[in-house]
Amino acid sequence: MNFELACLEDFNEIENLYWDLIDKSKEEPSFPDWEKGVHPSADFLMAGIVQKELFVLRDEGIIKACAIVNSNSNKEYKRVAWKVNERDNNVWIIHALAVRYEYRGMGLATQFVKNLISYAKLENIEAIHLDVIDKNTLADKLYIRAGFKYVSTENIFYEVVGNRQFRMYEYVIE
Repeated sequence: MNFELACLEDFNEIENLYWDLIDKSKEEPSFPDWEKGVHPSADFLMAGIVQKELFVLRDEGIIKACAIVNSNSNKEYKRVAWKVNERDNNVWIIHALAVRYEYRGMGLATQFVKNLISYAKLENIEAIHLDVIDKNTLADKLYIRAGFKYVSTENIFYEVVGNRQFRMYEYVIE
């Protein structure tokens, strides 16, 4: 498995990964309420590639997992009692982590997160933050297993889901 930045040629495969995942898992209890064309949007994915913020886990030429990782946070992140506060791009935020539908349950999300943590250490990142929508208990288990600590639950507005409760997690890099 290779953990690497996506390139422009990966766009269609990445977009199809998300759309297929949405189509096949939208009725599942832990589905994060993503919506095709809204979140993650084509513009969001393309910007992630162009800005070198979209990471993939590739095996035998197939992208099996991906996420956008950057320092862009929702305004509600400012009120969270993080151990490491955002300043000068010292904190990364994971956005829209996805595993290709047919490869779920194989530990690829865990492998992706572990690779991301290792890469963050090399980049002198101090912490990784993220939020998990209220019903996504599978994501909670993933991040706790990967060493993230629950910080708080916050009411956050995202256009695709409106105002919802999100659990905030932090991984402090040492």
